[in-house]
Amino acid sequence: TFDVGIAEGHAVTMSCGMAKQGMLPVVAIYSTFLQRAYDMVIHDAALGGLHVVFAVDRAGLVGADGETHHGVFDVSFLRSVPGMTVLAPSSTKELRKTLHHAVYECTGPVAVRYPRGGNELYTDCRLQDTVLREGDAVTLVSYGPMICEALCASDILSQQGIETEIIKLWQISPLDSSLVEKSVRKTGRLVVLEETVSNGCLGQELVADLAQRGTLPPSVRLMNLGERFVPHGSLAQLHERAGIDNRSVAGVIKEMIWSEKTETGCPACGVRTV
Repeated sequence: TFDVGIAEGHAVTMSCGMAKQGMLPVVAIYSTFLQRAYDMVIHDAALGGLHVVFAVDRAGLVGADGETHHGVFDVSFLRSVPGMTVLAPSSTKELRKTLHHAVYECTGPVAVRYPRGGNELYTDCRLQDTVLREGDAVTLVSYGPMICEALCASDILSQQGIETEIIKLWQISPLDSSLVEKSVRKTGRLVVLEETVSNGCLGQELVADLAQRGTLPPSVRLMNLGERFVPHGSLAQLHERAGIDNRSVAGVIKEMIWSEKTETGCPACGVRTV
């Protein structure tokens, strides 16, 4: 173990030198501080196709750590790097096996993003994109710890006779939209729930991909943090403030269904960010 302090760029370049000599380096850096090493991630790791594993800690909102520590940009900046694989486990069990997969079964640069703290609701382990619950009213896509909010929203809606199809993504880059495409053909509605800024979010790529395939449903909502810096607060407070808590998700889905029933105009322009 090498502790390089706050020299994140040096940590990445050093790991690339180790990988070049046949070692299997794992670089553990907070998401918000990996931003400092973005140049090295591109030019030292990705450009050389080196097998470096990035353990991206504090990915997503961090609650009490404060606004400087929210890891809300890594989804955008890591997924933009050619050749980078980005994995988003949703439980502690998945994290353990995902790290093993990243080290021993992957090639090239790999990022494993995980949150501060644990995950109590979803404890399963499925190292693949998976349909967690089947439904015909709406397709709800999420990844990482936000799967818990998706499951709770599904519970709320189920009590009102609205059955949600939940798709848990595990590999968020490169993105495979086939499972989502199959689901939206059935439901005709899509909600993408993310704990990240909107610009460069996974939902944008997913919508573009479905549009190119000619399978984009008429009703779409991208639920994320928008274009803002998130202040200090508990996770529950911040999720509610950003409108990505389970009750807000359930409310948006009910609004989608209700507006379609009462709408008399053209529903073609259904994409908007919440």
